[in-house]
Amino acid sequence: MARIVMTEKKKKRNIVKKILLTLFIIALLVFIGLVIAGALHKGPLKGWFKGKENVPIEIKVLDEVKDYGYKISDRDTAYYKEEFAKLKEIINEKEVDEKKYSEYVARMFVNDLYTMSTKVNKYDVGGIEYYHVDDLDDFTKSVMENIYKTMLDDTYGTREQKLPEVKSIETVSVNETTYKLGTNTVKAYEVKLKWTYVNDMGYDTEGTVIVVQQNGTEKWSVVDFQPKL
Repeated sequence: MARIVMTEKKKKRNIVKKILLTLFIIALLVFIGLVIAGALHKGPLKGWFKGKENVPIEIKVLDEVKDYGYKISDRDTAYYKEEFAKLKEIINEKEVDEKKYSEYVARMFVNDLYTMSTKVNKYDVGGIEYYHVDDLDDFTKSVMENIYKTMLDDTYGTREQKLPEVKSIETVSVNETTYKLGTNTVKAYEVKLKWTYVNDMGYDTEGTVIVVQQNGTEKWSVVDFQPKL
């Protein structure tokens, strides 16, 4: 009887071993599948074989106008850099043409705001360096909740979402006017613009920008923007 009992115990142990081996093989196959999916950028292990995808992108400043806070980076488009160079030329003149300066502040504002393809995420709001400091918080919040609300994060440079990129801007008109800033009525310029995109995705294509001089500085900034002429 003792020999029979030992044999049954061995059989049970063998069955347990086979079950464990089967489970191990299944787990191994699942793991291999996940690894392959990760390598193909389709699974939860995405980025395991490309360490750079787990490192936040680095943005390098290429040029700036320090006294005004204007900058361009390596993420900006060729067209944006071209427009920036023109703005810089205007500012560097011995006698700055206020009207021309205001026009390009408006152009840069629209270009940066609607070129969403270069933004890291919805918190990376375009146009803020051209917007009046007094209303900057409200403007930023409005953009995040409206224009940028569907933008996906690109912290690691892996975003595949298609986003708008401004291709060209046309200045329709630039007229001197006045604007009520707080309790004061100040000199302003009304700039009407039209613009196109690399790919039309249904975003605004025209607008009216009001530009005024910031108190105590030589900098002119946007205080109002309406997506219509």
